[in-house]
Amino acid sequence: MTQIRLEQLALSELHIPFKTTFRHASAERSETSSIWVEATSEGLIGYGESCPRPYVTGETNDSARAFFNEHEASVRREVMDLDSLRGWMTAHSEAIDRNPAAWCAVELALIDLMARASRRTLEAFLSLTALAGPFRYSAVLGDASAGVFAATAERYQRMGFTDFKVKLSGDLERDRGKMAE
Repeated sequence: MTQIRLEQLALSELHIPFKTTFRHASAERSETSSIWVEATSEGLIGYGESCPRPYVTGETNDSARAFFNEHEASVRREVMDLDSLRGWMTAHSEAIDRNPAAWCAVELALIDLMARASRRTLEAFLSLTALAGPFRYSAVLGDASAGVFAATAERYQRMGFTDFKVKLSGDLERDRGKMAE
């Protein structure tokens, strides 16, 4: 089993500007709002990202940072392989349940680092079936005026998208009107 000596675990916020403001009933943003975690061992870096959302997980970037600051030293000290990662998760399950997005970024960075250290894909490291294509992607349509919504949907269709995730405004008539076009 591959073991790592976790030298550093670092969290930062990831802010990437959007070309246009993205809206839905629960939020409006003009840039990404994610956390980014890097786990370092012997020149290797594992990466993890997640999106704390007050309206989804009850978390914010600030609460994710507080969770990270509280547990970073313990994770660095105790996690060295997949078994110790599972043990840490069991011992801290209540804290993880209260901070699922924060933990997601940390866990992804750790597993990515361990897979890199073992020189295997994530799937092989976790004994999962290898990914195989083709892959299907869905387009996301935010809450916009009827004209912008229709133009965006049409642009996605020209690009070959057939599946859409539609963000609702919370106004039933407005949402029905956009879907009817």
